[in-house]
Amino acid sequence: MAQRTIDPLLPKWMSITGDALNLGFPGGFLGKCSPVSSFEKLNQLGEGTYGVVYRARDRNSNIVALKQVRILPQERQNGIPITAIREIAILQSLKHVNIVNVLDVAVGQGSGGDGDGESSGETTEQRLDKVYMVMEYAEQVGDPPPAV
Repeated sequence: MAQRTIDPLLPKWMSITGDALNLGFPGGFLGKCSPVSSFEKLNQLGEGTYGVVYRARDRNSNIVALKQVRILPQERQNGIPITAIREIAILQSLKHVNIVNVLDVAVGQGSGGDGDGESSGETTEQRLDKVYMVMEYAEQVGDPPPAV
């Protein structure tokens, strides 16, 4: 697939009528998302249909779970899928003792261990290459009970 290039003379965001848009996001397009490079991945906990889960340490030395939101290559050209946005929004809104809380959303490029290096030269599209939900870490204790 050919890499698409963007004319540097065109504004970054345009409406469907072609007018330049100033989206006015105070923190830029990514808002308050943390860079995934601010987390140290300790080990992979599991992998399922919807993503990979890692145990990680944040800047304050707290242990958290990083759930990588799986975005298929054919979906990536359209940005973050609405199903992923819906999952993040619903989990952030739920507050219950039996539901692990979503603490933050982290974004970054790459798939390395604890690197996932974020450079200042990355484009927004590169920073959205990987999207993670930062969740409370719940230690699994013991073996599951036998099936009856």
